Amino acid sequence: MNNKMLKRAIAATAGVGLALTSLVGIAAPAQAAGPVVTKFKIHLNVPKSVAEQWNLWYWGAGAGVEPTDNTIGNLTKTIGGVAYTQDWTPNFVNEDAWGVYAEFTLPGKLTALNNVMRTTESWDGQEADANATPPKVAIESADKPFGGDNIFPAGESWWNVGTGARAYPLKGFKAGTRTIKVHVNAPLATVQNAGFSLWAWGRKGDVKVVLKNVKVGKVYPYAGKVPDTGEGVPFTASDSYGAVALINVPKEVGPYSATGFILRRSTPSNLWAKQSVDWMIPNDATDAYVNVGVNTPAGWGMGNFDVTYNSKPAFIGRYGATATYANGRITVTPVRPSAAALKGAQPDKIEVTLKVGGNNFANNKCTISTKIFEANIDDFSWAMPTTCDVTVPAPGADEITYEVFVQASASGIGTGLASAKPNAKVVVPAT
Repeated sequence: MNNKMLKRAIAATAGVGLALTSLVGIAAPAQAAGPVVTKFKIHLNVPKSVAEQWNLWYWGAGAGVEPTDNTIGNLTKTIGGVAYTQDWTPNFVNEDAWGVYAEFTLPGKLTALNNVMRTTESWDGQEADANATPPKVAIESADKPFGGDNIFPAGESWWNVGTGARAYPLKGFKAGTRTIKVHVNAPLATVQNAGFSLWAWGRKGDVKVVLKNVKVGKVYPYAGKVPDTGEGVPFTASDSYGAVALINVPKEVGPYSATGFILRRSTPSNLWAKQSVDWMIPNDATDAYVNVGVNTPAGWGMGNFDVTYNSKPAFIGRYGATATYANGRITVTPVRPSAAALKGAQPDKIEVTLKVGGNNFANNKCTISTKIFEANIDDFSWAMPTTCDVTVPAPGADEITYEVFVQASASGIGTGLASAKPNAKVVVPAT
């Protein structure tokens, strides 16, 4: 190895705790190759579907211990009188909760492996030749996903593909999955009929499900509701809160800071109409409760919905209101409590009632409600309307004082407390 390459290799590991500066890429003192081998298990934080064709091209591992180009699969080499049959450019074909990994041995005792990671088994590419012995298959020329030279220590190590730096799994890292339940406060049939699903990341193997083929009970509820190419996490269960989707994630999240998801639905003209906000589920969360409601830019809300973790929202806040009169109508704007402890969950329906002198009158109500679950429409809104109007009788010889009451509710949560006093008053002057 020339000095420039050695400096670049040492710099690649400086600051990430790989204290091998005096041993980097060096085989142990020369010895006859024999039954002594060095094991490597190299983890990358990407799924198998991304990196299963990647392999290692290495050097400095000792006499005869060399990779082979343009060769797929095992090859037998005799080193120091011992025959070894193995893949001499190991691929990343195994997978656990961290991601893909390559596990292999090389003859001799090594402290580390100088290498370049590449994307195919050929540096310059290979044309297919069926008449060759053995026949040659076509192989594309290789790229370098890490960008340059690497140094992997003997034994087991974990690496971040995005940075090219060594990483470390969380304490107690285990393979396997755990399940996070994502709840939406609407009935399962309503959610399925409207074509709702989740787009999620940080999942085990980044599994993709074709929604139209998801069978729930004896039927395929997504058939005809989403495009044939629609993929995602379906809503397949329900509880007292509403519909439930199950996301399988690593037991220990490893390189992922959290599992994320976006709530979305299909419409006749759009493949996916995505809710604009994505949520990151904390590593210790078992549940995420999405609370459909009005567009509140502050407080609990993140865009048009709220989300809480591990337990469903407990109550709906007691709303206030403002109101104005114009052209024979009273326009009412419900106001969510400003104090965090009083906000409660987002409502998906707010009922407005007008009274005169404490008494009702004909057609004295209007309702604000979410439209996002209406089926087969293109013009639904992720946010609820912010106002509603009540047409009142034409003014007469006397002014009339209208008392405004609002009460909010949400599916799966309940109804907020009603105010004993008017939330607002509007005076309509005499003519």
